[in-house]
Amino acid sequence: MHIDTRTTPMRVEIEGREYPLAPRTARLAEKLRRVEEAGLREGRPHHKVEMAQLSLLLGRRAARELFPRGGGEDLDRLDAIYYGVFAALEAPGRVKRAEHTRALAAELHELAEAIRPLLELAALLRGGASEEKTEA
Repeated sequence: MHIDTRTTPMRVEIEGREYPLAPRTARLAEKLRRVEEAGLREGRPHHKVEMAQLSLLLGRRAARELFPRGGGEDLDRLDAIYYGVFAALEAPGRVKRAEHTRALAAELHELAEAIRPLLELAALLRGGASEEKTEA
């Protein structure tokens, strides 16, 4: 079985401009986790944690370009960008999981079709046994 390990660099389009995403690595995941933990520990507002994570994912320059007003930014816009960027980052993994799930479903369907005659035979045998009991 051939396993394709090629990855494609992810890009997002935000308000007509394209931005490359940082590669999804264990190092990036750890940095994102640390930013979130530090934000919780220090009691930072969630939007500041989101901004810090977007800086890691898009780069500081892109984050400053997208959010030049800092604390005066529209939080709904920030959320839309934040969740959209994370959806894009996780898209390749979701696609692979969906492919795996479809393959498992196909295997289960094949198995169900293979045992269908046995189930039908068992139903006939059960039906015959109950008829004998009623005749006695």
